[in-house]
Amino acid sequence: MEQPTSEEKVLAALAHGSVILMFLGPFGAVIIWAIQRTKSKYVRYHALQAMGYQTFSFWAWMIVIFLFMLLFFGLIVVLSIITSDSASSTPPDFIFFIQPLFMLFLFGLWGLMFLFGFIGAVFCMMGKDFRYPFIGSWLQNKVLHAPTEEEAERWEDAWVASICHATAILQLWGMIMPIIVWFSQKERSARLKFQSMQAFVYQLIVTVAYIVSYVGFFIAYIFGIAIFAASGIMSDPSQTTVSPEFEIVFIVIMALFMIFWLAWMILYPAYLITAGVATIRTLRGHDFKYPLLGKLILKWMPAPTAHEVVKS
Repeated sequence: MEQPTSEEKVLAALAHGSVILMFLGPFGAVIIWAIQRTKSKYVRYHALQAMGYQTFSFWAWMIVIFLFMLLFFGLIVVLSIITSDSASSTPPDFIFFIQPLFMLFLFGLWGLMFLFGFIGAVFCMMGKDFRYPFIGSWLQNKVLHAPTEEEAERWEDAWVASICHATAILQLWGMIMPIIVWFSQKERSARLKFQSMQAFVYQLIVTVAYIVSYVGFFIAYIFGIAIFAASGIMSDPSQTTVSPEFEIVFIVIMALFMIFWLAWMILYPAYLITAGVATIRTLRGHDFKYPLLGKLILKWMPAPTAHEVVKS
C-alpha cells in the first residue's frame, strides 16, 4: 500500500474515531467507506476495520457481560448460603463490596472498547500501520492483498453484508447501517442490495413489534392501576374483598404481563441467534435468506448472480 496522504490519514482516523458514536452503530465508518472505497485503498481498509470493530464489539460485550453476570449472581448465591445467619436479616457485607466491582467492570469494559478505536485514530493520523486483532488480519488477507480486485470486492461485500446483519444487536439504531449500504451500493452489488435490505426489514419488523407490544404493555399497566384504584383498595387498605369483575380484570392484566415477558424472553434470543447465523453465513461468503422474509424480498428484488457469492 502506498504512503497515505494527509487527507487519507484524517479520513481513516475519523473512521476509527467514530467509535465515540458506537451506540448509534457504525454509521460514521460506513459513510466514509461508501464515499472513499473507490478513491483510496488505505481509507477503504481502515473504514472496513472500524465498522466491523464497532459492531462486533457489541456482540463480544454482550457475551462477556452475560457470562460475568452468571458468575456474579452465582457467587452471591453461594456466598450468601455460606455466610447465612438466621438471626440477622441484614444482607452480608460482601454484597456491597461486589456490586461496585460489577459496575467498575461494566464501565471499564466500555472504556476499553472506546480506547482501541481512539488508538486506531491516533495511529492513522501518524501514518502508522494499525490492525484490530483478528479483524485487521482477515481484511488484509481477503481484501487488501486479494489477487484480483474482483475477488477483493466479493470478500468486501461479504464483510459488509455480515455487518448489516450483525447490527441487529443495536435494534433501533442498527437499521442505520443496512439502509446506508442499500442506498450507496444497490447499483453496484446485487448481493449487498439484497442482504442489506433483508437486514433492514428484519430489524424493522422486530423493532415495530417491540414498540407496539411495549405500548400495549404500558396501556395495560395504566389500565390496571386505574382499575385497582377504582376498586377502593388504595383508598381503604383495610378492605379485604373486591368485586368479581375486578378479580377477572386483574387476572387478565396479569396474564397479559406474563405473556409479554415470556414472549420476549423467547423471541429476543431467537431474534439475535437468527441474526448471528446470518452474520456468520454471509461472512463466510455464502448467501443467506431469512425464513419467509427472504422469499418475499426476492419477489421484487433480483437475486445475486452466482459470481457474486463467494464460497469458502
